[in-house]
Parts: sequence; C-alpha cells; structure tokens
Amino acid sequence: MTSPGVRLLGAVITNPSKPFWPDEGLTKLDLAQFYAHIAGDILPWMKGRAVTMERCPEGIRKSCFFQKQAPANLPPGIDTVRIPAPSAGRDVDYIVGGTRKTLLTLVNFGCIAMHVMNGRIDQLDAPDWLAFDLDPADNFASAARAALLLRQKLEDHGLEGYVKTSGGRGLHVFVPLRRGADQDAVRAYAAVIAHELATEHPKLMTVEARKAKRKAPVYVDVMRNAFGQTIVPPFSVRWRPKAPVSMPLDWDEVSPRLEPTVFTIKTAERRMAAKAPWSSFFGHRQTLPRD
Repeated sequence: MTSPGVRLLGAVITNPSKPFWPDEGLTKLDLAQFYAHIAGDILPWMKGRAVTMERCPEGIRKSCFFQKQAPANLPPGIDTVRIPAPSAGRDVDYIVGGTRKTLLTLVNFGCIAMHVMNGRIDQLDAPDWLAFDLDPADNFASAARAALLLRQKLEDHGLEGYVKTSGGRGLHVFVPLRRGADQDAVRAYAAVIAHELATEHPKLMTVEARKAKRKAPVYVDVMRNAFGQTIVPPFSVRWRPKAPVSMPLDWDEVSPRLEPTVFTIKTAERRMAAKAPWSSFFGHRQTLPRD
C-alpha cells in the first residue's frame, strides 16, 4: 500500500515515507521539507535555467539516472523550454527552474540533486558563470590544496572565484560573469587556467580526461563550461550517504583539514543561518580579461 501524498509549496509529494537514506532514517518527505525550507536560497541559482534531473526514485540504495526530457505527467504550472540536442538528433523539453512548486515537483519525481546549465534560457550561449570542478582521485585534502592554488591563479588573471563543496570529496569554484562571452570563449579561457595549473603543479593537478592516463590526483574539469552541460548549484543535495549538501564556503575555510561531510540536510540550515559566503556572487559579475 502506498503512503498518501503530502502537499508542500503547491506540489504533492507522493509516497512521502519512502526511505531515501535508510541508514540516516531520512525519507523522501525529509528531502522535500529540506528543499522547502531552503527554497529561497537555492532558487536564485535555478531561476530561468534548464534543469537536468538526477532521479533516484527509490533512494540511494537503488540506481539513479539522469533525465533531460520533462516527464509527460507534469502538473499544471511547471514551465518547460524546448532546446535542440544535436547529439541526440532531436529537441528536448527541459523543466525550467525558479519556483517553489517546480522545485518540490522535481523532488517528487525522485530528484535528489539538481543540475543546471551555466546560461539562462533567454541566452543559452551567454554564460553567467565559469565553473571548475576539482575532482580528486584520492581525498578532499588534495582538492583543497588545488582550490587554493586555483584561487591564486584566478587572482593573477584579475578574477575572483567563489568556492563550494561539491557534495562529494571535491570542490567547485565558480567565477560570476557578465553575460557577453559565448560558451566557446568561456570554456577556452577556463582551459587556459587549467592548463597553467597542471603545468605548474604536475604532481597535484591534471587536465587529462582519461582516468587511466592521469599522473596527478586532482582532475581540473572545465567540461561544465559548454552548451548543454550542467553542474549542481549551491545548496543542492547529493546522492551519497549522509545526504550531503553542496555548501558555499569562505576561502579561509578551505583547508586539507576540512571535512566536507559535515554539511548535510541535518546541519545545512543551521550553517546557512550563520554564514552566507556567496551572498555577493550575482552582484560581482566579472568580464574575462582580454589577451
């Protein structure tokens, strides 16, 4: 017998008692209530952006899958946008983020993590952030060391970056941008930064996409900077044990000693009430330097 639905922020959460994190005693409703409580924080990062769903309808002990096409059974009032997908040879109807009802509807479809594009739907080829994904093969300490070097490299280029936990063992660094440069230019610039870092710190960082050929622990991934590519925004929950949250950090918190798993849906709201390191992000848009 299925559990009755619960109405939350205009959305209906079906099967609310379904265990999503059995070891932590967290249910689908717990996830929905977390997103409902922090909606005002995550929605600015989703507003006007096409959302790729990472659906985990049975929780973290079962399989998850990515889905771009909006489900056919969308409730009324959920906006979608049709975007060409050349690699698939067709158009895709994406859900557009930005409202509380949409956020909770995504949760009801089993979305734990939210994935968004770096450009809004009115100008998909004009990113308003540049992103680096620091993905360590060993541990968070390596990612922290890489992030601090990346911060200095960005400053050398006249740019200021913002850092957050990925929700795993890595870190994401975003640079807020004035819209103007296209996707190719933004990705090329990110690649320049990454190659400089890999050249200067070859024992720590690599730009080699093939895992088998990497000779350093931290992969500096710039592939999120491209049309149709996505990344989790700040405050997204991740499909991992303990229900970790991708948490914005102050740079002075970035240390090999930091334990990123302290940021979970059980602790995130208290943390967010005390610190807002990315509060200036959208007011600090920058222009990529010219060569």
